[in-house]
Amino acid sequence: AKLRILTEDSRNMVLFAVFLIIFIFVLIVIFVVISHIKKSERQKCYAAAGNLLREEFLNYALQNTICPDSGITEPKSAKMMLCLKSKSAGKKAQFVFDPEKIVRIGRDDSENNIFINEASVSQKHCQIYSNDYNVFLLDLFSVNGTVVKRRFFKKYRILDGNQIKLRTGDRIAIGSAEFKVYLFYYDLTVM
Repeated sequence: AKLRILTEDSRNMVLFAVFLIIFIFVLIVIFVVISHIKKSERQKCYAAAGNLLREEFLNYALQNTICPDSGITEPKSAKMMLCLKSKSAGKKAQFVFDPEKIVRIGRDDSENNIFINEASVSQKHCQIYSNDYNVFLLDLFSVNGTVVKRRFFKKYRILDGNQIKLRTGDRIAIGSAEFKVYLFYYDLTVM
């Protein structure tokens, strides 16, 4: 009888070990899939940033050829870039901007880079801009303000022309729209 109990215990231990190995394997597969998806999203951001900077250099070259004494300064080949990711109604959207050029968000579709058609969103709600390598969100005296969510429990309501320095991972809530912030340094000469 004692030998049989030991055998059942060792069988349970083997089953537990097999279950544990399968569980760890599933976790590894999930981690690899998520890492691949995030890498793919980052590559899309980098590709879009490269296209923006190449277009800027092309415009500079064309303007400089037409009017060589126009005083237009050569664009930078390396700068901080902004990627905003949004998910609404099951649809994903990804926007890449050069924050040196000021990104405007609001309800007026002709004045803003990102248009949000909601009554709770002001015509010119907020803007994102950079100062050297820092990127800021500035409220444009919107009626309802802009919420910046940071980490799990921190929320900042930006109102009355105030601003906040943005970080990668922040979430910007404007009306029912929410954008995840991804800031990255892009160097055209390296890519």
